[in-house]
Amino acid sequence: MYFFYGYGGTGKTFIWKSLSAGIRSQGGIVLNVASSGIASLLLPGGRTAHSRFKIPINVNEDSVCNIRQGTDLAELIIMSKLIIWDEAPMIHKHCIEAVDRTFRDILRVCSESNMDKPFGGKTVVFGGDFRQILPVVPKGSRQSIVNATINSSYLWSSCRVYLSSDSISASDSNSNGSADIHSVEFLNKLKCSGTPNHELMLKVGTPVMLLRNIDHSNGLCNGTRLVITRLGDYVLEGRVLGGHSNGHKVLIPRMSLIPSDPRLPFRFQRRQFPLAVSYAMTINKSQGQSLSHVGLFLKKSVFSHGQLYVAVSRVTSREGLKILVCGDENDSKCDSTLNVVYKEVFQNV
Repeated sequence: MYFFYGYGGTGKTFIWKSLSAGIRSQGGIVLNVASSGIASLLLPGGRTAHSRFKIPINVNEDSVCNIRQGTDLAELIIMSKLIIWDEAPMIHKHCIEAVDRTFRDILRVCSESNMDKPFGGKTVVFGGDFRQILPVVPKGSRQSIVNATINSSYLWSSCRVYLSSDSISASDSNSNGSADIHSVEFLNKLKCSGTPNHELMLKVGTPVMLLRNIDHSNGLCNGTRLVITRLGDYVLEGRVLGGHSNGHKVLIPRMSLIPSDPRLPFRFQRRQFPLAVSYAMTINKSQGQSLSHVGLFLKKSVFSHGQLYVAVSRVTSREGLKILVCGDENDSKCDSTLNVVYKEVFQNV
């Protein structure tokens, strides 16, 4: 299950047409639906979701679609490679949940395990813009309308999220029964420096940073920047940004990591992809890199020797440098910042 989120004019319809053409050119079946009739006309072979999936007009939290196993429509759903659902935020979540329950029932003839998978294991791509019209709830309050949207559905937790597996390290001689005291939910909430979070939300095109040394010869070390190119259950594919391996595609596996944070009275193990979403980086992580464009955000003044020098010297040209100095809350016209230098360090140089 995926959700393609973009405001008007960003090319969502182009993506739908490209996906449809690519799969259909290989002989696959794509079902294009939309929440409204006008939007469905923009899709190749588009239909409204109610028409295609026989969704009841009046739905509730237990509704199912009027599709029986063995019918032509059920067989079409089984053979389809992809379901594209445009303008999803404007339809009631009960309609989407009705399709989910129906797909699970239809696709269990292929495998009984499909009953436990979102949409019976069928790949579904939703799209839309939450800035536009939300579901219509007759005489509904603000809260009832918000609760009717797709991101309030139980299905939303299945959209693009990688969760870690956390446990008390068996090698910790100082644990003293910590495994019995601390629950898994408590371990999931722990955040340590250099360790990926329990919940890692990714999609294709997300810039990320490696948090561990994996393969130094291929440029995969702590601090390497990548962009996600493919998502898998056990392995992620990314393209390296910068360095001698710039442009190379690499595979990132899940790893068992043990944080070395001295503030924790016990050691625990987290099995997760060693990545962090990185739309920006700290000044310390940028040391040693050369970049064509740098945006320096100084919400607070630098506080240690060399920070400002490192940040400014990463850019290859003066035209590629932009600096935002926030200063104090009462100073709206601040255009300078403090440069911290420990002159004593140069005495014996």
